[in-house]
Amino acid sequence: MRLEPRNFYVDPDIAAARTLPPQAFTDPAFLEFELATIFARSWLLVPQRSAAELRADSRSLADLVSLRGSHAPITLPDRPLFLTRDWKERLHCFPNVCTHAWYPLVHGPSRERTIVCRQHGRRFDTEGRCLGQPGFEGVQFGEADNLRELPVAEWQQLLFVALGEPSLSFADVTAEVQGSLACLPVGELRRRPQPDEIREVDGNWKQHAWNYMDVFHLSYIHRAPGGLADAIDLDSYRTELYAQAALQWAYAANPEHGFEPDLLPTRFAHPTKRVFALWWFVFPNLTLNFYPWGLSVNAYMPVPGKPDRTLFLWYHYVLDEAKYEQRDSIWLNRQVDAEDVDAMSQVLRGVRSGLAPRGRFAPVQEAGPHWFHRLVYTSAFGG
Repeated sequence: MRLEPRNFYVDPDIAAARTLPPQAFTDPAFLEFELATIFARSWLLVPQRSAAELRADSRSLADLVSLRGSHAPITLPDRPLFLTRDWKERLHCFPNVCTHAWYPLVHGPSRERTIVCRQHGRRFDTEGRCLGQPGFEGVQFGEADNLRELPVAEWQQLLFVALGEPSLSFADVTAEVQGSLACLPVGELRRRPQPDEIREVDGNWKQHAWNYMDVFHLSYIHRAPGGLADAIDLDSYRTELYAQAALQWAYAANPEHGFEPDLLPTRFAHPTKRVFALWWFVFPNLTLNFYPWGLSVNAYMPVPGKPDRTLFLWYHYVLDEAKYEQRDSIWLNRQVDAEDVDAMSQVLRGVRSGLAPRGRFAPVQEAGPHWFHRLVYTSAFGG
């Protein structure tokens, strides 16, 4: 089925623009198209190891590939890959598929000078070069026999991979994020595994990203009393839009629940108010939510073949133990999460109904959602 760009067009003028059509959230063909375009040109968060894996081996994924010659298999999304650190201490990512007969090369964390396929014995070095194989004596191996290298980036304890040539460098994508954290001791963050770090939930991945960028829903889905709309100074809410990242932030209703002023750049300073949180969205599907207690990482991973489902990744990194214990009572992390997931289940009913029209954007309040819809369109169709 051919996808006509005009059927998905999002006007750059927010006053004239309409949302992506329901088809973009329900059609398996559109999901395949996104995986081949948007997700092939973007930096994607590598999922962390599960709680079960950590019980057997407490090392993080970054730790597993910290030493020269170390390897670890990963999946993004549904694509078998592996990470390895070569003997010059450079990190690489390769398809976990032998170039001879397509058998997986890395079956678990390990550390070896060479990688040997268990099916036919083809050997590779840690830089992906094919070194030889039984039965191929005297054969000259070439580029097609080597493993195809994928772009990889390291940031703090998080690892990122691009499945194709990314549209921007990792440094360019995250430049504004890094700037906002210049005073925050992010190097001291420590991961705290959760029992529900990976969940498959209702809704297309774009529903969750759209909802994240939407300030309007705070007064309704997270309404007072006792909701996020109560915890923040809603009138101070700001959305800052960049090339492939966006920042949303607000002052806390109670200044005691905000960041210490010296932990953030001076542009956030106020004589009496303190910032409740820095909510960063990195296109296409990553959120980095910085609170006085630490960092909550969300990734809305598409599920191949299931356009109406999302693999929801949720990781915690602790900076202040005492404040972390209050994350649900003061910063309402679990409550907000539950409310958003339920809201997306309700939206999904409308999307599936065949009765959903293409909506409009409120010119001021919905600049964030418009930015996201427009970026989906331009990233998928190229203009």
